[in-house]
Amino acid sequence: MPLAVRGSAIVLAFAVAVFAAAVLRTSAQSRGPVAIETVLDIPPIPGDVARALTFGFRSLLADFTLLQAIQVLPARHGDMPPELAAPIDRRLFRLLEYSVEIDPKFSGAYRFAAAALPHETGDGKVYGVLDAIQILEKGLRERPDEWQMGFLLGFLQSYYLHDFPAAARSFGAAADLPHAPAFVGLLATRLAAQAGDLQIATSLAEAMLAHANEEATRKEWQDRVDALHMERDLRGIEEAAQRYREEKGVLPRSVHALVAAGFLPAAPREPHGGRYVLEGDGSARSTATERLRAYGLETRFEIH
Repeated sequence: MPLAVRGSAIVLAFAVAVFAAAVLRTSAQSRGPVAIETVLDIPPIPGDVARALTFGFRSLLADFTLLQAIQVLPARHGDMPPELAAPIDRRLFRLLEYSVEIDPKFSGAYRFAAAALPHETGDGKVYGVLDAIQILEKGLRERPDEWQMGFLLGFLQSYYLHDFPAAARSFGAAADLPHAPAFVGLLATRLAAQAGDLQIATSLAEAMLAHANEEATRKEWQDRVDALHMERDLRGIEEAAQRYREEKGVLPRSVHALVAAGFLPAAPREPHGGRYVLEGDGSARSTATERLRAYGLETRFEIH
């Protein structure tokens, strides 16, 4: 039998098997109670096997399972109790996981997973985040050319998990790609600074500044480099103030007192034209601008 004919026969047999399974499943459902786990579920063939059998039609099957997931999502309402939403969540995850098993380069399925799988409840619990992260981590490996993969992964890591170092790495990977918006790199440096890793944040910001071509973009990155240098100075002042208190039993009254006592080699220059002030509780601030912080991330979720 010629190779082309043999390949066509295998594809046809696979399509018939999937169709027959769907018909039999529909027939069985019409004769008994509808189980929510079996409505719009994955085909009865493992994804790796299906990928090998579909040849050039893998994108068609991946599209089919994504469309099923899109149809499943409206069944989950915002006020639905977790025990009722759980089977829908499991089915959504199975469909989306199957879709990217069939076609690992299917960026639409990865993006939909990031939006559809995580959902919150009114009592501060969130479901589906870990499943979404699992799929997006695969997306980052399979589609390293798309900045959206790192951006979506970084969002979930920062907003839900508060894993700022991991989020900064994800945003940083996204920012390094062509066509990535400038705000992605800015987010990466802000979260790296908040996580305490100023070296990574500063290195990334300086690299982005060096590669910036437009004047407006260069100014934006120069402002971020200045903000990171300011944060470095403020942390140095605060650490020196704590050492001063440990040795003398009281907090210093000013930055100049730290210099006079030998806890700082010199008063650092504030890069925005202001000056550094030491507060009564030992914290430091600039008179010119606020510190670099990622606001809006105070909410703590209970992850399920």
